[in-house]
Amino acid sequence: MGIPVKRSITSLLLSAATRRRRIVARAGRHWLIALVLLSTLNLQLSTVFAQGTAFLYQGRLSDGGSPANGKYDLRFTIYDAGTNGNAVSVILTNSATVVTNGLFTVNLDFGQGIFTGLDRWLDIGVRTNGSVSAFTLLVPRQHFTAVPYAIFANTASNLSGSLPATQLTGTLPASAFAGYTSTVALTNGGNVFSGSFGGSFSGTFNGAFFGNGGGVTNVNVANLTGVLVDAQLPSNTAYVNSNQTFTGANTFNGINAFTNRDNSFVGNFFGNGLVGWITVPGTSTQAMSNAGYLLTNAQLTTVMLPPTPVVGDIVRISGAGAGGWKVAQNINQSVLGNFSSFVGSQWRLTSASTPQNWDSIASSANGNILAATLFGSSGGIYLSFDSGQTWMVTNTTFAALRAIAVSSDGSKFVAANYGGGLYTNSSIASGGWGIGGSTAGLNWISVASSSDGSKLVAAANGTGIYTSTNAGATWKQQTSGLPSGGLQNWYYVASSANGSNLVAVFSGGGIYTSANAGQSWTQQTTGLPVNPSWISVASSADGSKLAAAAVSAGIYTSANSGANWALQTNGVPANTNWASIASSSDGSKLAAVVHGGGIYLSSNSGLTWAQVNAVSNNWYCVASSGDGSKLAAVVFGGGIYTSLATLAATTSTTGTNGYIAGPQGSAVELQYIGNSQFMPISSAGYIWAF
Repeated sequence: MGIPVKRSITSLLLSAATRRRRIVARAGRHWLIALVLLSTLNLQLSTVFAQGTAFLYQGRLSDGGSPANGKYDLRFTIYDAGTNGNAVSVILTNSATVVTNGLFTVNLDFGQGIFTGLDRWLDIGVRTNGSVSAFTLLVPRQHFTAVPYAIFANTASNLSGSLPATQLTGTLPASAFAGYTSTVALTNGGNVFSGSFGGSFSGTFNGAFFGNGGGVTNVNVANLTGVLVDAQLPSNTAYVNSNQTFTGANTFNGINAFTNRDNSFVGNFFGNGLVGWITVPGTSTQAMSNAGYLLTNAQLTTVMLPPTPVVGDIVRISGAGAGGWKVAQNINQSVLGNFSSFVGSQWRLTSASTPQNWDSIASSANGNILAATLFGSSGGIYLSFDSGQTWMVTNTTFAALRAIAVSSDGSKFVAANYGGGLYTNSSIASGGWGIGGSTAGLNWISVASSSDGSKLVAAANGTGIYTSTNAGATWKQQTSGLPSGGLQNWYYVASSANGSNLVAVFSGGGIYTSANAGQSWTQQTTGLPVNPSWISVASSADGSKLAAAAVSAGIYTSANSGANWALQTNGVPANTNWASIASSSDGSKLAAVVHGGGIYLSSNSGLTWAQVNAVSNNWYCVASSGDGSKLAAVVFGGGIYTSLATLAATTSTTGTNGYIAGPQGSAVELQYIGNSQFMPISSAGYIWAF
C-alpha cells in the first residue's frame, strides 16, 4: 500500500479587508475583534478506511486592534447559507481556548453527513473565558472551500463509472444483501430456489416460502393439501361451525330452518306470519300483505287493505298517533269479528227517570260508581254503584247543589252548594256530609278532585278559587296570577290525577292554568278567542291534554297543558250552545253535550267528532270513566242517561263503505281468511266496526 504520507492543505478564508467587525460594547469598554481564519485538514492517504471526520482549524484573533492573548471561549456551527439559512450541524464549543499573539488552533469534528458536496459556511462565536455573557457572533460567516471536502473522498460515492461484474470474485456475505428493497426481476422460469422466502415469486421453487402469494399463478386447487383455518379465509366467507358476522346484504332463496329457540332477529322481516313494522308519519297508506304499520300522525290515519291478498296473509295496525286509525276496505271486502259498539251510540234512561233539575254528574275511574246532584227545593245527592242501573239518595237537605266530584276509586266525594258550602263525605254508609272550614255562604259552582281525593279545587262565582290539601277539611283562597284577586265569575275547574295541574275558566273571560296545585296561575291566550263564555273544561290524568267548551264559540283543545290551543271544527257544529265536556284519563276520548241539542264524541283527542245522540234535550253535564268506555249524562228537567261500550257488531259493512277503527293506544292484527274477508286474530284496546 505504500508509506503513509501526511499532507497539509491550507486555505485562507478571509482577506484582511473583511476581517474586522465591531461586535459588542460591554462594561463601558468598546472592544474590536477581528478574525483571520486558517483551516488545515490532515489526511492519511495510506488507507481510506483510517480517515475520520475531524479536522484542524487555525485562526488569528484580534482584540481592540491588537493580537489577542489569553483564554477565550469559541463556538462553531455549520450553516447552509452565508446569512440566515439553517444550521446543518451540532454546535461545538471549545472553552478556554489558548490564544497566543493572536493565533489559535482547534480540532473540530461535526460528524458524518455534513460535507456532502453542497456549499457550507462556518458560524463562529467568541467571548472571554469564564464570562456568562452571550457569544459575540463574527460576521460574515466563513465560506468553506475545497479543503474540508477531502472528507467526502472517504465515501464510496466517489467511485466513477461502472464496476464490471467480472472483477468481482468470491462469495458475497449475507450482510451485503441485508435490507435490500429494490425490485429484482427473475425472468428465467427455470430458476430454482431453496430455503425460506418472503414475497411474491414466479417460476419453479423448492423449499418453504412465506408471503401473500400474489405472484404465484396457475396453481391448481387439486394440488393443495391440508385444511385452511377460518382465519385464512375472507371475513364474509360462510363457515360451517364457527361464529361469524355477515356485514353485506345476503339473500337466501332456499328454505332455511332455524331450529334453535334462542335465535334472535333484529330488523324487519317480511313473509307469511313474519311481519316487519313500517312507520307511517302521514295520514294514509296502502297496506301490503305481511307487513305491520306503526301510525304516528296526530290526525286520523287511514290504512287501505291489500286488494289481492292470499289466504293466511297478515296486516298489523298499531295506533300510536293521537288521531287514532281507520282500516278501509276494497270492493266486496269485510272484516269478520266481535267488535265493541261505539260508546255513546246507545243511551239508556236510568231508574232516576223522574224529570228533575239534574245539574251535575261525576264518575269513578272504572265507571261503576256515579254521583249526581239535583238543583232546587227538592235537591239532593244521588249515588249509583252499578254504572247507573240503580240509584240511592244520600242527602236531600242541600237545595242548590251545582257540582260534585268523586275520587278515582269512588270512596271520597265533594259537593258544591251554591250559596252554601263545600261538603265532603268519605263514609257513604253513614250518609253524613261535613262542611269544609270557612266555605259557607259562597256561590260555589264547580269542584274537582285528585285521584286519591286528598287534593281538591273549587270555584265560587264572583268570589274566587279555593284549594284544599286535606280532603276538604280546610280550604285556602288562591289569588297569585289571577285577575282582580280572583274575584271573577268562575264557572268550571278541572284537576289532574295528582292534583298539581289545574285549569279554571270563567264566563266572559279566559282560561287559567296552574302547575303547583293552585299556588300560582297563568292566563293562557295562544289560539284562544277573546273573552268567550267558557262553560266547561276537562283534563287528562297527567294534565297535558285539555278540552274547553264555550257557549256559541266552539270546542278548543290543548296538547301541552294549555300553552297552545286549537279550535276543533271537524264534525263539530258552529254556534252551538255547549253545556259540558268530559275526558278519559289519557285525553283521547272526549264527550260533549249541547243544551237543547245532542251529544258529540271524539276518539282522537278532539280532532274529529261524531254526533252519537241526536235527541234534543237540555243536556247539562256529562261524565266519563277513565278508559272512556262508560258515559253518563244528565238532563236539566229530565233524567239521567248512561251509555256503555258493549260487544255488538260481528262484521263490518261489506264494501268500500265499511271499515273498522280504533283510538290511540289500540292495535289489531288482521289475517285474510278467504272470500274477501279478514279476521282479527289479536287486538288491544277498543275496536269498532262500521
